[in-house]
Amino acid sequence: MKKLLLAVLLAAAVLCACNKPEDTASSSAKPVESSQSALDETQSSAAEESSKKEESSKKEESSKKESSKKEESKKQESSKKESSKKESSKPESKASKPESSAESKQEESSEPEVSEETSVQPEPESSVQEEESSEPESSVQPEPESVKPAPESSKPRETSKAQESSKPKEKTEPAQTGTRVGASWFDDAVFVGDSVTLKLSYYAEDYGALGKADFLCAGSLGYTNGLWDLNAPDNVHPWYNGVKYTIPEGLKRIGAKKIFIMLGMNDIGLYGVDGAVESMKTMTSRITQACPDAVLYVESVTPMLEDMQMRDLNNRTIARFDEKIKAVCAQRGYRYMNVASAVDDGRGNLVYSYCSDPTAMGLHFSDAGCEQWAEYLKRHVNDAQ
Repeated sequence: MKKLLLAVLLAAAVLCACNKPEDTASSSAKPVESSQSALDETQSSAAEESSKKEESSKKEESSKKESSKKEESKKQESSKKESSKKESSKPESKASKPESSAESKQEESSEPEVSEETSVQPEPESSVQEEESSEPESSVQPEPESVKPAPESSKPRETSKAQESSKPKEKTEPAQTGTRVGASWFDDAVFVGDSVTLKLSYYAEDYGALGKADFLCAGSLGYTNGLWDLNAPDNVHPWYNGVKYTIPEGLKRIGAKKIFIMLGMNDIGLYGVDGAVESMKTMTSRITQACPDAVLYVESVTPMLEDMQMRDLNNRTIARFDEKIKAVCAQRGYRYMNVASAVDDGRGNLVYSYCSDPTAMGLHFSDAGCEQWAEYLKRHVNDAQ
């Protein structure tokens, strides 16, 4: 439109110039030339102005675009800020909910706990446990593990697969003919022995399995070195209340009414079966002289693990010794207690789970073995002969 207006103006100017009166011949020629030059100048200026206007319009359009972009980005940022404010205000709105909704949530969360409490200890399990605890004690002795069991209980025991595979079949204990006694029956008893009986003393103290019984025990004690003088070098006489005694003197000092003696393990390998038996005869004679009113119970020596036997001390020599001292008891009127029968595997070997040192000596008892030992005494003290 602007170009057309400029062209019209130029045409009008040319027409005006042509209509002027011709004064002279020279003046008539000048308007033609001047009008032509003026037309050229106006056309060039018009072109320049139009190009300038086009450039300015382009710049205006680009600046408008940039400003619109900036406005859009500002709007986006402001919208983001508003959305973030809304999100941050959400917890507050949740927290401002009435207390009744919170209480309802607590009630919902407490419902699973009630269901869990009601599902603890179902009735079938408790009835099974009551049946197990009420079962009478059978004559077949279980093979307990070497963890301390409570005495006179039917506590289940576990053994490793290696032990179960190497464990021989159990032997049925000799039938009980007398009346089983309780732990208090041993309150006036004294147990004499070596390190094997020393372990029984720990078990009895921990569980009260033998009432208030006293113990005269020492490691490496035997029938032979027990006969040594109190001042003999290398003597291993037992201690009682901080004082060392020979076995007969200690029993007399305590005032024993029932005497249980298990020695011989430390004699068989050193002095042979016959030498050990002779020392047993001498020791028991001294005991009965010191305590004439006491009842003497002579306990058999217990077996070893099958794979821990030695040339002179093994389950064959132990069994021979036990048979010989049993005969002595029958001759003299002592009561013989076959404790070995309660802890062997039916082939004359110590049950693996009853042993506390299977990789050392293979003859000391675990708590499980001590439990069987104490239980045997309670069942058979009244029928011992």
